[in-house]
Amino acid sequence: METTTPFTDFKLSSALINSLNDIGFKNASPIQEMTMSHILEGKDIFAQAETGSGKTGSFAIPIIEQILREETEGQPTAGEDKLIQYVTLSPTRELAQQTHKVFNDLGEKLGITAACLIGGESIDKQKSFLKTGTRVLVATPGRLVDLIKQKAVKLDQVKAVVFDEADRLFDMGFQKDIEFILSKVNNNRQLIMVSATSNLEVLKTAYKFKSHPLELKLNEDSLLVDNINHSLAMVTQKEKMPYLVNTLRENADVYAIVFCNTQLQTHLVAEWLRLMDFKAKPISGRLAQNKRTRLMEEFRNKEVTILVCTDVAARGLDIKDVNLVINYDLPQEAANYVHRIGRTGRAGKEGRAISFCAHEDCEHLDDIYEFIGDKITKLSLTDADVKAQIAPKPYIDGKTLLPVERNQGRERSRDDRGNRGSRDDNRRDRNKNDRKDQKDHKTNKPMNEQNDKNMAPLERAVPTPLNTYTRSEDENGDRRSFVYTANSEDEAKRKALGYFMLKDESLLKLEILKKGPKKFFFFGPRKNTYKVTLDSHFKKLLLPFIIEILKLGHIDVMVKVALRGDNVDVSFNGEDEGLLMRNRGEMLQAFEQLMRLYIANKITIPPKLRWNVRVNSPRSNNKDSKGPDRKDGNRGRDGRDRNRGRNQGRGRDSYQKDDKEREEKIISMVEGVKKDVLEKNEPITLKPLDPRDRRIVHQHLHDDPKVKTTSLGDGRLKKIEISLR
Repeated sequence: METTTPFTDFKLSSALINSLNDIGFKNASPIQEMTMSHILEGKDIFAQAETGSGKTGSFAIPIIEQILREETEGQPTAGEDKLIQYVTLSPTRELAQQTHKVFNDLGEKLGITAACLIGGESIDKQKSFLKTGTRVLVATPGRLVDLIKQKAVKLDQVKAVVFDEADRLFDMGFQKDIEFILSKVNNNRQLIMVSATSNLEVLKTAYKFKSHPLELKLNEDSLLVDNINHSLAMVTQKEKMPYLVNTLRENADVYAIVFCNTQLQTHLVAEWLRLMDFKAKPISGRLAQNKRTRLMEEFRNKEVTILVCTDVAARGLDIKDVNLVINYDLPQEAANYVHRIGRTGRAGKEGRAISFCAHEDCEHLDDIYEFIGDKITKLSLTDADVKAQIAPKPYIDGKTLLPVERNQGRERSRDDRGNRGSRDDNRRDRNKNDRKDQKDHKTNKPMNEQNDKNMAPLERAVPTPLNTYTRSEDENGDRRSFVYTANSEDEAKRKALGYFMLKDESLLKLEILKKGPKKFFFFGPRKNTYKVTLDSHFKKLLLPFIIEILKLGHIDVMVKVALRGDNVDVSFNGEDEGLLMRNRGEMLQAFEQLMRLYIANKITIPPKLRWNVRVNSPRSNNKDSKGPDRKDGNRGRDGRDRNRGRNQGRGRDSYQKDDKEREEKIISMVEGVKKDVLEKNEPITLKPLDPRDRRIVHQHLHDDPKVKTTSLGDGRLKKIEISLR
């Protein structure tokens, strides 16, 4: 990320040049070259550059230069006369600490020190430090607001305010705090905003406080630095950990950050890796600030080589030599993809990022593709890639986020539900005695201890305290069988349906592995150990799975599944069939891959099996007299019963007419909003729309030369913002 422009070309003080040389900075990065002269001239700026481009230095260096110039002009620098003149606002504590370190690394030898004000640390100590005087303040908005309200900080002499990672500040809900802070600063101050992505709320706030910043954008067409090799791994949820372990073991010098979407998942993945002797630790907002600070130091010193975190650490952390980023969960916000993988490939070094995409993650892919303006290369994985010897999945307490023994976790969850009466208490006592009495015939140890020790990770089926279960072929990574000790076949079937995530009991095949004793010696139910597998009935297995995906995606097509010899035929037809064939049938190929993975995790696939997945349009083929199976019991996307409609005289033509009228109504509404956007010269956000209606809006305005559309929010009912191009 370096240019050939040396810092000496900006007429910086010789003392600052020496300080830059001491830390190895000789030439400015492109963003530093772009912003340096404008900041030194006192202009308000909004600078946008990709993650890892040196944005912190782009404002820290000219701020220190301005202080040095003021000192040469005879302004006071010592004692209580040191007034706060420069304020930097950071969205996270870790970023604030890092920015504070940059200021001190550059300015300490020059007699310039910065104060760092963040939550989680003693506010009294921060007040004491402020009394000694400081020219530069680095803070998180919440803590700075607290200190202002307690009259410990005055900002009336501030000359410049910096929004570091400006878009994240507003995304995290700090807008009101920022406006409060700006209201305490005089109107002649300089406003410096740096960010990896654009955010209209940032600019609106600047305009509100009478600032009209100069917009500087570096590599506007590319949000990612060129030296990051990022790829996509299509895996199931249960394959994520084996593939992660294999990936980490392939890299002997791995220095990685693993991203998860929730705090619980973060602590789970870190503990799981730790059980397999990886130097992994989690970081999340639930950790005390002193522990977070110590952990970041351990990671920088490589005492910890794998940092597992949520997006709290995705912004601005400049950690040298991180050579691998893993998105264990695909980010729910497209912008976070850029900030996550930007933790590697920094300062011109090569970096690698791999994103795991399970079925649950696929809904976020299109937004990421649209945001970065490109597709992500998909890795070609083999069975060996997603099989590894892994430790049993740990149990993490949801309240403390600490690992606990599996039985302790169950007892705690029961206690949390409260006392359900003496009948439940007696039942728990009997269940506890049953567990003690049940022993394995080989080890003479309780069955629940044996099963807990050997049990491979399960995602959905959670055992009751009465019984235990495991997979029959854990050491080979086989998920296609389920072993359960129960009092009856019905109970074993019920648990197996939960394990396989099915509803059709006829697909189950039971086999008794071991007969147990009767509950009351001579009478009562017999506690047997059952092995449950699935019948190889492709239609019954595949059809509900595909229908569920179609329902979730609001894709209006019918699907038909048939097994003919060694061929599995899956055909789609309906009003949205064109959507499946877009971009050379990418969605159709994705359906095929999902179906292959789903079936492979359920049954043993015949070696000669061939898949034939296609769009079988009724416009080009004779329609089957019986008609293919339709999702949700022949219900369409809007929930109406199509068969009932046809029986009442409403055929396909009638529904096509309804859809056309609906599309025309949406387009008419969009044209009205577009007119308002052009007249008012400001963006307008539509009310939440379902995916089908959003698609109509995006398609209608896709090639419009005057306005553009942007999706906002998460979930199915996102909003669309229409703004000027």
